[in-house]
Amino acid sequence: MSAGTLTLTNNSPTVTGVSTTFSTELAAGDFIVVTVGGVPYTLPVKTVNSNTSLTLVSNYNGPTQSGAAWSAIPRAAMNLVTAALVAQSAEALRGLNYDKQNWQSIFSGTGNVTVTLPDGSSWTGPAWSSITTALNGKLDKSQNLNDLADKASSRSNMGLGSVATYAVETNKNTNRNASTIPTLGALGLAGAVHIDNFSDTSQIGFGRFTTATGNNPGNTNGVGVQLQWDGSPSTSWFVWTNDGQAYVQTNHIPGGQYQWKKVYTTANTTTASDGTLKAASPVARIVADAAICERLDITEDGFTWCGNGTANEEAEGITINRMDVGVYTITGAQSLATSGWQLLPPMDPGGMGELGVVEAEDADGTITVYLYRRKYILGDNGEIVKTKGELIDVPAESWIDVRLDMPVDSIWKSKQTLVESGDMETKTTR
Repeated sequence: MSAGTLTLTNNSPTVTGVSTTFSTELAAGDFIVVTVGGVPYTLPVKTVNSNTSLTLVSNYNGPTQSGAAWSAIPRAAMNLVTAALVAQSAEALRGLNYDKQNWQSIFSGTGNVTVTLPDGSSWTGPAWSSITTALNGKLDKSQNLNDLADKASSRSNMGLGSVATYAVETNKNTNRNASTIPTLGALGLAGAVHIDNFSDTSQIGFGRFTTATGNNPGNTNGVGVQLQWDGSPSTSWFVWTNDGQAYVQTNHIPGGQYQWKKVYTTANTTTASDGTLKAASPVARIVADAAICERLDITEDGFTWCGNGTANEEAEGITINRMDVGVYTITGAQSLATSGWQLLPPMDPGGMGELGVVEAEDADGTITVYLYRRKYILGDNGEIVKTKGELIDVPAESWIDVRLDMPVDSIWKSKQTLVESGDMETKTTR
């Protein structure tokens, strides 16, 4: 701050000082800076009259003030400030001009435009018109892809085939066509779908059936699958029962006739001692002694030991005993089978034929089986006749097959009665 204080009078160019040295601190063209009422004033000096009086270039326009502190600013210093102010103002004006040019490019340009930034660098980006053009080609989320110009091409571009437009079918009793996709539930793969009637060609897929199912081939419980194999539509059922039986339905056109064909499996056939398949129901296999039997396959396909031999599941409950050389008894059965084959002699596993002659007696609930050595004699007409020799035990490498009828209260039949009555249905379908 400069020495002394000043008195300024509103609308007067005269400034008086107290304890000031205007003559040494100021010259014409210099400036005094004073703050009055919180407002700074920079006042140019026209003439220095004395150490305590000077005249301003123009009248002081602020409020009258006495005792004001002040500062002397030489003209040279003020020129520098002015030059700096001019430079800064010019820079600000250039920036404003750049802004105008930049905004003009952004608003009226097309494609990409280049604008100049305040630091002198440049940036290139889309003009407003190109942004609006691009936005006009975008999809509206609220339309959920309904505003696609070419939906088929869009699906193809995303790798989606025509199946993307197929309807979803949830009803089990609807014929499938090329425009529907059945759910897992409709196909019976997501739960136990009940088959109401095997004559129904509309239920395509998997299902379970019970004794309540119409046209049941085995009058029992099980699972099945119906497939459509042409456009008629013609269908076929493939059915498996709980006891291992299998059936195939012949070509079935809606409203037309069909037949059930039984499939032979290990559930309804047995392997004879020579490896050939025979139709089976309750079957027993007789050996001389379990300890010396050489056939590992005697307990295959559900056969279990029951004394001097094995029995399949349908013959469960019988007992086989060796009474003497070549003499064996079976108890627990009702009789020999009343239809189909009854006895098969032990066969050579190497395919060399029969290893003996077998006969049986059925009396008083006991079946007695005899095995004789095979003999050949010359008949009266010169032919070779097969006959029986002495009793022999079953060779270790073979067995005798016996087909049986079981009583109504056998273990197997009792189980089947429970299944058919539904008492075991829950257990088998959990």
